[in-house]
Amino acid sequence: MSITYVEDGLAEPLADALAALGQEYPIAKDAGDVRVRFAPIEGGPRRYRIRKAGGELVVEYGDLTRALRAVGTILAQPDLSGEVEEQLDFETFGIMLDCSRNAVMKAPHLEAWLRRLALMGFNMAMLYTEDTFALEGEPYFGYQRGAYTAEELRDIDAYARRLGIEMIPCVQTLGHMAQILKWPAYADVKDTRTVMLAEEPKTLALIEKIIRHWSEVFGTRRIHVGMDETHDLGRGVYMDRHGYRDGFEIFNEHLGRVVKLCEQYGLRPMIWSDMYFRLGSKTGDYYDKDARVPDEARAKIPKQAQLVYWDYYHKDEAFYEDWIERHRALGFEPIMGSGVWTWCSVWHATNYTEAKAGACVRACKRAGLKEIFFTMWGDDGSMCDFDSAMTGLTYVSELAYGGEVVEERAAGRYAALCGGDWRASRLAGMLNFMEPEDLPDGDERGGIWGWPTLWDDPLLGIYWNDKKAQKREAWIEALSRYAEIAEELQRRCQGRVDVRGGDLKHALLIARILSAKVALRIRLEQACAQRDTAALRQIPEQALELVKLLDALDTSYRRQWMRRNKPFGIEVIQVRIAGLIRRYREVIDRVTELMEGKIDRIPELESVPAEPARVHPSYGPVTTACDNFA
Repeated sequence: MSITYVEDGLAEPLADALAALGQEYPIAKDAGDVRVRFAPIEGGPRRYRIRKAGGELVVEYGDLTRALRAVGTILAQPDLSGEVEEQLDFETFGIMLDCSRNAVMKAPHLEAWLRRLALMGFNMAMLYTEDTFALEGEPYFGYQRGAYTAEELRDIDAYARRLGIEMIPCVQTLGHMAQILKWPAYADVKDTRTVMLAEEPKTLALIEKIIRHWSEVFGTRRIHVGMDETHDLGRGVYMDRHGYRDGFEIFNEHLGRVVKLCEQYGLRPMIWSDMYFRLGSKTGDYYDKDARVPDEARAKIPKQAQLVYWDYYHKDEAFYEDWIERHRALGFEPIMGSGVWTWCSVWHATNYTEAKAGACVRACKRAGLKEIFFTMWGDDGSMCDFDSAMTGLTYVSELAYGGEVVEERAAGRYAALCGGDWRASRLAGMLNFMEPEDLPDGDERGGIWGWPTLWDDPLLGIYWNDKKAQKREAWIEALSRYAEIAEELQRRCQGRVDVRGGDLKHALLIARILSAKVALRIRLEQACAQRDTAALRQIPEQALELVKLLDALDTSYRRQWMRRNKPFGIEVIQVRIAGLIRRYREVIDRVTELMEGKIDRIPELESVPAEPARVHPSYGPVTTACDNFA
């Protein structure tokens, strides 16, 4: 199906956007299957309507964003009958893509993302860059990290503007700077491992250079300056120099200086809001209902800054509404930062996005919030196939525009824009959490995660023991679930698979590995406990099969990474996979030695905690109980 657009009376920005979309989609001014005429409407900038008129479709639209959303609707529903009308309650509807956790998306791939975002109706995008941009005179910014050049960023910004998308820089100007502070060259601006040194002239000089750089490469007059999670602010070199000072005072004074620098370059800053709530909490919790921000501290928050309320964790709509009002009580209309779950995940986490971002969108609409964006973090190595996030982006866009998600329409839009199977991608997302319906609010560790299951050491079983201590039959249930997902993905992956919405064959491979890994551990424990010689003889062969699967994962992972990202950062996951392969060879060695009588037991299998440790589900804690850095 192809779209022909009528040039007569077509606004130049829309014509330019349609030409950009035509690079990938069947949209042209020549003869096509569906003839579309565009007509701007007054007084409804956040809505569009599609209606039939004679032998063509007429798109009445309020602005460029709504016009392009309408094009996406036509691509998804070429046989439209009757009228279609949608309205977006948000003035800003955007995303934030993490480019600081090893994965720096290549510019051409990012442009493809921008095309899909435009057709879904998004109008803003942030690239979260702590240090992954080249900064003049600062050779360690982005060193071996795939830094964006100024030219790349200007080109990305220009392309986004063609599609009606505002690119907003998203940086850090206080905390989350471990990647740059690890270099000796930045010792003079270092307070603690992750936090920059407040009140230091060299710190402000570096921040000014960062702000000036972004004011020059992006056309927007907005900038996100970060400043979140500075838990040990003023507790390192700062305390040695100045003694103890109240965290609110240090934070507000530093923010005031950053705001002035932004004003100097014609930018309006926004910051993550968590530190105000954490500093007002006795437990340091962002979501502490007993937290109280002192009036004196509230009065000193610079009014020029916007507060971004980030929350990816709650399923309760009332909680979001409460926290929105708490931000308003500080004297600020917040921007909402929700989450499309890509972090600590082997695939976009379907259930977390739909339950938590879904609740957030509904609450924000009810509260009358005007700006929302969806973060896509890459914590712990960015192993997730980020293209799979298109499933979640489809979901939140359908909810925001339509007020509800009709599965058939959502699947049609996803298929038209990404060429993929929306239901299969959502199914693959269930590899991440085994008991999603039963998870209590805020407890991501309540179920079994696919990510730590993959990395869990096959002999030590730190994550294995933890989950087994919480629920004795947990792994039996997980094995059944993994096997079911693998079987269904196998059925859906027959023939060619379009990878624009994530490589489902890659997800299938992970499902097979998780299933085989859990099955092998169950057999190994039982065989050793029962001294079952016949079962033990089968273990080396089964472990070798897992080695082959992991080797295939290494190849598959490299393929999807290089298709999407710059090459820097892939080494982290390659080393992890190689380490896991070696540990399965250790399983083979140890079982062989046991059968040959060279050893009489495998001590690691017998070391089991009396109660759950509730280990953090990330690579380091589940691979060893020893010191990685000794």
